[in-house]
Amino acid sequence: MSSWIKNINLEGDRTIWGVVFVLSLFSVLVVYSTAGWHCLFNHIIKLLLGLFAMYVVHKVKFKYFSKLGKISFFFSLVLLVLVLLIGVSINGASRWLQIAGQQFQPSDVAKLAILIYMARQISKQRDYLDNLKDLAWYVLGPLLLVCALILPNNFSTAALVFINGLALMFVGKIRIKFIAGIIGVAFVGAITIYAAAKHTSFGTKIMPRSATWVSRIDSFFINAKGNEQTKDYQQTQALVAIQNGGVIGLGPGKSTQRSILPYSSSDFIYAIIIEEYGLLGGIMALLFYLILMFRAIRISLRIESVFGSLLSIGLMFSLVFQALINMLVSVEIIPVTGQTLPLISLGGTSIVFSCIAIGIVLSVSRDATDRAYGKA
Repeated sequence: MSSWIKNINLEGDRTIWGVVFVLSLFSVLVVYSTAGWHCLFNHIIKLLLGLFAMYVVHKVKFKYFSKLGKISFFFSLVLLVLVLLIGVSINGASRWLQIAGQQFQPSDVAKLAILIYMARQISKQRDYLDNLKDLAWYVLGPLLLVCALILPNNFSTAALVFINGLALMFVGKIRIKFIAGIIGVAFVGAITIYAAAKHTSFGTKIMPRSATWVSRIDSFFINAKGNEQTKDYQQTQALVAIQNGGVIGLGPGKSTQRSILPYSSSDFIYAIIIEEYGLLGGIMALLFYLILMFRAIRISLRIESVFGSLLSIGLMFSLVFQALINMLVSVEIIPVTGQTLPLISLGGTSIVFSCIAIGIVLSVSRDATDRAYGKA
């Protein structure tokens, strides 16, 4: 694998390249099994587009992403406002914009843009972030603004972006007391939103999807008390798939739950992986994501640039954390979130932007490798 990567002029961390290719090929098998030929072709096109984007991005010196991150941040704000005003509604959620006949989720742009922008701000303003006022202006304010624009139609993505931002702040050595205070306020805010959505009509007017959030949270915690009548149907069927798989699985393409389990090719694809490839296959998938995180940490420790280090950790953490969320939902450890499994789930723009994020990490690793061998 490493010699093949070298022959086609792929630079940066070879292990990351190898893991991405393995996960991409694996996704073709699983998507074909769950969605059939009619979706597989579109998936392969998006996957190839994503890999091409990753190749192009990894050739760009990572220092240029500082200015690009600033531009993309403000551009993403415009897109998020537009989706609230003229977004296409699918399954009761207005999360998509349609341009030239193609639909995409602006939240995918925003998830990437805000982390790059925050990495830029923390690296450039790190001498001024010891007080809450400057922290709120330079770092926290932009993060909260993006989350607030995503929140009305996608609570789980807003929460994911918020946690990714907090993780980046932690890596950027923002004071722990500030981060702890932010978490405390956010927790109170989440409880308030939940109560408003459940007991008043105010919440549903501002956040149309809030009734769905309440239903998922209530059903999950009622489940914990053993009430079988109110279990979430998706998670119930996912657990059946996992039980069917056992240790070694039923075999590729032999899932019996793929036509029963809703969103088996996206939100609950991990359950189908375990059904077809067994517990061993599920562990291997998890291991590949953990390898990506380990390599990103290694890159961040080798690069001299604070911005590069934050990019490497922040972007890869966001991808791996989303993968863990998807897996935890499938095994009924947390409520249903609607988050896909990066690089594997059937998807569109999410695949492309995941590949772009990895391409930026590879760009950082390319610089770290050049410096290690005295090529800088």
